[in-house]
Amino acid sequence: MKTERRHELAKNDLADWIGDRIEELKPYSTAIWATVLAVLVGAFAFVYWSRKSEARLERTWDSYFNARSEPTPEGLRSVAEAYPETPAGLWARLTLADVQLSKGVNDLFEDRADGEEALKEAVEAYEYVLAHAPRGSLLIERATYGLGEALESQNELSDAKAQYEAVVAKWPDGAYSTQAKQRLADLEKASTKQFYDWFAKQEPKRKTPDADASGGKPPFDASKIEEHPFEPKIKLNAEGEGK
Repeated sequence: MKTERRHELAKNDLADWIGDRIEELKPYSTAIWATVLAVLVGAFAFVYWSRKSEARLERTWDSYFNARSEPTPEGLRSVAEAYPETPAGLWARLTLADVQLSKGVNDLFEDRADGEEALKEAVEAYEYVLAHAPRGSLLIERATYGLGEALESQNELSDAKAQYEAVVAKWPDGAYSTQAKQRLADLEKASTKQFYDWFAKQEPKRKTPDADASGGKPPFDASKIEEHPFEPKIKLNAEGEGK
């Protein structure tokens, strides 16, 4: 049999087979087209949802960077609460923790109640990030070190050491490993604990703001700080401010 003739017979057999299958599937054509339609609708919905998700993600980052440009507790808190478990929301909460940590440490020298309140929020924000951020992310490393700083500022030295030790153990080559080792070395000194114990007894109060040469900045009431026999980590300058 010639090759051309074999090809022609093969084509005829294929055509007959396809025709038979079409006849067999005719009773089910409605169900088949319904399935095809469902697949198309599902694909369209997935594309639509993906695009909306991308747009929403962009909005969360825009909100974070806007709040980050002039960081205030109110602005950062708003973003963190609006997008609680998104990457942008978690970074907003971490930045809020950093801002409140800095504010808390400074306020301890002027109004202990205000300082302790800010430090409390810093601890809670760091702990939230640790509980909700993806494992292994930079957020976890940064929040672990920040929590150590906040706990140390609250005179929770044992808990602070645990956080610093975690930084060194989990991220030995990380961005905060060297700083954590330095804090651990400092906390091993008896004079460090003596200073924190002494400072915890001080009760500085913010004076009534009076306009003065500093532009109305409330003066630090140095008379409320007793003389201490230890060398503090934070020294006071001539104006009684921490440096």
